[in-house]
Amino acid sequence: MTTKNSGSKYRLLVLMDLSKASEIVLKNAVQLAKVIDGHVEVLYVKGPADVVECENQYAAVRSIHEDYKGSKLRFRRIIRKTEKENRISVTYRMAYGSIRKAIKEYMSKNNPDIVLLGKTKSSLADLFRQSVTKFVLKHCNVNVLIVGEDQKFHSYEDVSLGVYGEIIEQKGFEIIKDLKQQNNNPIRFFRIGKQKDSQEQFEIRHSEQNAVSYVFSEGANAIDSLAAYISRTNTQLFCIPRRLDNNGSSFRYNGVEIPVNQVIQRLDIPVLIVGS
Repeated sequence: MTTKNSGSKYRLLVLMDLSKASEIVLKNAVQLAKVIDGHVEVLYVKGPADVVECENQYAAVRSIHEDYKGSKLRFRRIIRKTEKENRISVTYRMAYGSIRKAIKEYMSKNNPDIVLLGKTKSSLADLFRQSVTKFVLKHCNVNVLIVGEDQKFHSYEDVSLGVYGEIIEQKGFEIIKDLKQQNNNPIRFFRIGKQKDSQEQFEIRHSEQNAVSYVFSEGANAIDSLAAYISRTNTQLFCIPRRLDNNGSSFRYNGVEIPVNQVIQRLDIPVLIVGS
């Protein structure tokens, strides 16, 4: 395990499972760290139940040991390759046991500023990864960046930002400000409003300098319309304020409840959920 660069402004924690999706997340973490002065940390936790398919205790222990060595070797290769290609130092840790417990303990001890996760799909094969994402959103009050398998950024230096709501809330202001220092693209504000105070695809100039707002009518197709317009405006990173319910599955803004997972699934760009 390597040590943290103490001079960095942000600590970025990547939760890996050695899948293709999590390797894309690591690449995004590296590029984001370069822009906002961050240090990348990686945590890989594997539950023993994932590898134990043996009838007796001796065989089970041997299976765990062999899997640990193989997974550790693969994990280290990914880290070393990342360090070599980007000329950076990455802190990493691998452990066996309860994944949720390990995540919570690591975050409590190390206090990362941003947690990065791979985007889950709708298939049954991704239900476990989805449960980890939901766990982090519910129990860990940090900024969470969710990235899909095909969402590769060469750089965050000229990223076009979109924000859900009408303002940049205080908690997320610092990160967004650091991203904005790299470009002059306008910030685009998107929200779904009540029928009485919004019109679908209604665009207004925002009070913030160099910003535009888009307001959509609440209804069955509101999220689809929102996602379509985010794509149409070439928004590359979408930020959502953390106003989640007790289950971490939805948030409420100006009286309108928005299912977080539906927004994430509809968008083909990374989503940053800003901590409260």
